[in-house]
Amino acid sequence: MIVALIVYNLLFLLLTPVAVLYIIWGLVISDKSRRGFCERLGFVARRKLTAEGPRVWLHAVSVGETVAAKPIWEELLTALPGWILYHSTTTDTGQAQAVKAVGDRARVIYFPFDFLPCVWLALQRVRPDLIMMVETELWPNFLAVAKLFGCKVMVVNGRISDRSLNGASRLPWLYRWMTGNIDSFCMQSEEDKARIIRLGADPARVTVVGNSKFDQVFSPVSLGEQVKLRDALGLTRDEPMVLAGSTHPGEEEIVLRAFRHLKTSNPDVRLIIAPRDIHRAQKVEELAIAHGFPVTRRTKIATVPPAPDAIIILDTIGELSRAYALCSSAFIGGSLVNLARIGIGGHNVLEALALGKPAIFGPHMSNFRDIASVVIEEGVGFEANTAEELANHWQRFLADPRQAREVAKKAKRVFQQHAGASQRCVAEAARLVAETAPVCPSSC
Repeated sequence: MIVALIVYNLLFLLLTPVAVLYIIWGLVISDKSRRGFCERLGFVARRKLTAEGPRVWLHAVSVGETVAAKPIWEELLTALPGWILYHSTTTDTGQAQAVKAVGDRARVIYFPFDFLPCVWLALQRVRPDLIMMVETELWPNFLAVAKLFGCKVMVVNGRISDRSLNGASRLPWLYRWMTGNIDSFCMQSEEDKARIIRLGADPARVTVVGNSKFDQVFSPVSLGEQVKLRDALGLTRDEPMVLAGSTHPGEEEIVLRAFRHLKTSNPDVRLIIAPRDIHRAQKVEELAIAHGFPVTRRTKIATVPPAPDAIIILDTIGELSRAYALCSSAFIGGSLVNLARIGIGGHNVLEALALGKPAIFGPHMSNFRDIASVVIEEGVGFEANTAEELANHWQRFLADPRQAREVAKKAKRVFQQHAGASQRCVAEAARLVAETAPVCPSSC
C-alpha cells in the first residue's frame, strides 16, 4: 500500500505543473472554478463542521449521481439515527442539486482535489466514520488516506463504465490498490460485479444490489400544472408535442432532421429541445434557424412572443422533468452520438417513464446499460439509431395514444419490480458500521 501511495504521488507530482496551470486558467477565466475553491483544497468551512456524533461522508460527482444517491441517504438517515451526513460533489451543478435535495439534513461540501495534502486536510476536518462513494467515484489518495484514518469505505450504486475498464487495462496496479482500500462494493448488476472483481476487488466484498435510480420518488405533474406550463411556453392546450431532453453537440442536428421528417405527416406538432448544458442554447438556436425552423428560447418567451409553430429551446434549470409531462414521447440525449471519450453514455430515462412517457434513446447508453436493457425488454424504452428511426418512434405514439397509455401502465410495474437497491445498500452500510465502533479519532 505504501509503495503504491508513493508511486502514485510521484506520478502526480510530475503532472502538477499542468494541473496548476489548469486551475489558474479556471480561476482567471471561469467563475466556476472559484466556487468552493477553498473546500477543494481541503479547507472545509468551520460552520459545516461538528464535534459531536458519528459522521458519514457520501460523495456523488454531479447531478445524476446526486439524484441516484438521494434515496440511499434517505434510507441511511432512517437506519442510522443520530448520524451526521456530509454530502460532497465535484461539479457546481451537482452542488446546487445536493443543496436543493438535502436541505438542512446534511452539510454540503465540495470534494477535495485528489492531492495528498488536500485529501488529508479534508478528512482530518470532517473525520468521517463511514464513506460512501457513489457509482464510479474512485480516487486513489482519498481512498488511501481514508483507510489510514480507519474509516469504513464502500461503493454504493456501483458501476464500472467502459471508459473505466479501458483505463484500468493500462494501470492495473493502480486499480488493485484502490479497490484494496474499499471494504464493500454494492454494484448495480452482475456485469458490474464481474468488472470490479476484474479490476482487483475481493469477490467476498462484492454484492449485486440493483440500481437506486429505481427508488427515486418522482413528483407527479397535475393537469393544472401542465396547463400553466403550456401557457408559459406558449403552447395551446391540445397542441401535439415531442421533446428531446439532455441533448449534446452532434445530437441536435439529428433531432432536427427527425423533426423535419415528423412534420411531413404531423404539420401541427411542436418540439422542445432541452440541451444538457443550457449555456449551449444560443448554438442550438442558430442550428435550428439554419434548418429553417422558427425558434424561441424559454427565457425570452415572456418578452418576445414566439411564432405559433416555433421550436422551443428549454434554457432553464429544473423545468425539464416537468416538461416531460407535456409530450407524447421523449428522446433522451447523450446517446445518439458516441461521447464515451468525455464520460457521457446516455442519460437517465426514468424521469420520462415515471411520468408515463415512452422513452426513446440512441445506441450509446453505456452509463445506463442495465436500465436501457430493462426498459427495452419491458417494452417501455425504444432504441433509435438514425433520424428516421427517431421520427418513426415519435410518429407511432402521436398516431396512437393508446400505445402511450399502455407504456405508462408497464412503466409503473417496472419501477415496482426493480425497487429496493437503496435499502440493500444501507443494510450493508449498517453491517459495516456495526463491525466496529467509530474509530477515526478527533486527532486525525
